[in-house]
Amino acid sequence: MDFVKIILFISLIYGLYAKQKLPAGACVSKIVNGKLVQVGDCEKNDGSDIVRLIKKSRDEKIKAETKCDVTYKKKCYRAVVYEVQNVTVNDIEAICKSKNGKPANIYDLKHYQLLLPYLRSLMPAGQTWIEICTGMEYKNNHLLLSDVRPITIATEVWYPNYPRSTASLTNVGVRIAEDPESAYQGMFDHPPSLSFQGVICEI
Repeated sequence: MDFVKIILFISLIYGLYAKQKLPAGACVSKIVNGKLVQVGDCEKNDGSDIVRLIKKSRDEKIKAETKCDVTYKKKCYRAVVYEVQNVTVNDIEAICKSKNGKPANIYDLKHYQLLLPYLRSLMPAGQTWIEICTGMEYKNNHLLLSDVRPITIATEVWYPNYPRSTASLTNVGVRIAEDPESAYQGMFDHPPSLSFQGVICEI
């Protein structure tokens, strides 16, 4: 009998404690295992809680997807890197669009030096180098931004013996070596048919 009284007493205390935690009129809604769970005074049953939770979830997802991995001159950069070379120039627009961006430009030596350690950090295990697409082109001995404006960039940015003036080498990629001190890394012009491990996007 005493045992039953103790259990009832504990239940009463727990109930009072739970009531104190939620102020009168409060309704707490959560999505648990795909179902709406409500605790408290939840008389409103017009679906607005579900809409609010879905919107919050969507906003958090968008925020995570548009997070800047590198910021330069108020522009945001994120790269998509795969373990295999399966990305061509024809793919990069769609890949970057899925990240709410476009294939990126590299604007100057400082920008290039900022991107290198970041791109190196994305290198799949066991690989000693990766090649990444940009949104830039090299035509008629001019480096062009994605909006076709010509720019001049420091020679240190280019891979040794690049750029080349061969007419078919119209697109620009970046080769990143695992060793930061390697001389064999930098931007290079290439044919559109070449496959890469990813793309750097400007968001």
